[in-house]
Amino acid sequence: MPLLLALLALVGLVLVADAEKLAAELARFDLWLLLPVLGLSLINYTLRWLRWEIYLARLGVRLPRPRSLAVFLVGFLLGITPGKAGELGKAWIIRELGGGPARRVVPAVLAERVTDLAGALLLLAPGALTLPGGPWIAAAALASAAALVLLLTWRRAAVRVFALLGRLPLVGRRMHMLAELYDGVRDLISPGRLELGLVLAMVAWGAEGMGFWLVIREYDPSAGALLALFNYTASTCLGGLSVLPGGLVAVEGMLTALLDSQGLSTAAAASATLIIRAATLWFAVLLGLAALPFVGHWLRRRRRG
Repeated sequence: MPLLLALLALVGLVLVADAEKLAAELARFDLWLLLPVLGLSLINYTLRWLRWEIYLARLGVRLPRPRSLAVFLVGFLLGITPGKAGELGKAWIIRELGGGPARRVVPAVLAERVTDLAGALLLLAPGALTLPGGPWIAAAALASAAALVLLLTWRRAAVRVFALLGRLPLVGRRMHMLAELYDGVRDLISPGRLELGLVLAMVAWGAEGMGFWLVIREYDPSAGALLALFNYTASTCLGGLSVLPGGLVAVEGMLTALLDSQGLSTAAAASATLIIRAATLWFAVLLGLAALPFVGHWLRRRRRG
């Protein structure tokens, strides 16, 4: 499914941009520039792994750091699923590696998603100020981030929701599990830990946004960093909310459309989109594939032991 969607996104960009023009724009990109762009992506992954380690420690999950890192990287593979739901599989892997019950790890995965989305929304604000009607867009982004956090930390409202859900025949018996997950997530995004999680998320996604800026400058030397950051984080938010695996098609379409509307030729916009997706999404998938044999080896060894 992900490969099919990736192919669909590629075909769509080729059709929209014209194959010959797109090939010409790709050919004039300086491949050496990929080194700093990939380096900025690695900063993103490193900071998010640090946050992952902090969350696991808070939840009392103990796993050797090489194994924790490998599970984190494999999570990039699991994230190429509708709504990134497959990332919950990290909890199962940690359980199988002896890190404790899977249910204890799930709040860390959910807290990652919350702080990633809230951090990206906060990054939208400064970039939005460069656009017509920017203050309104910035205010909406800030309000959305605040509402997301409030929704997940307002315990009184959560108790009422749980009470209503508890009356449902199929859900009622599992309410104690939902309440436990909620308490775990709420603890990880409580004051003190929330700020740290948001800062790490903002710097991490900001690094990839600067990587995107480096790519855009190859096609438009006058491109501003804040506008590039807005374009990248706006498409990232869409990808995070999309039910499509990895935000495929949705992210490529939005990013190309934004760049095209801002004066970049369609072929150049499509080229920049393909390059940054290769240096972020598909680079992460390659790292996940590299970590997968190690995780598989550890799992087999534990089962034999």
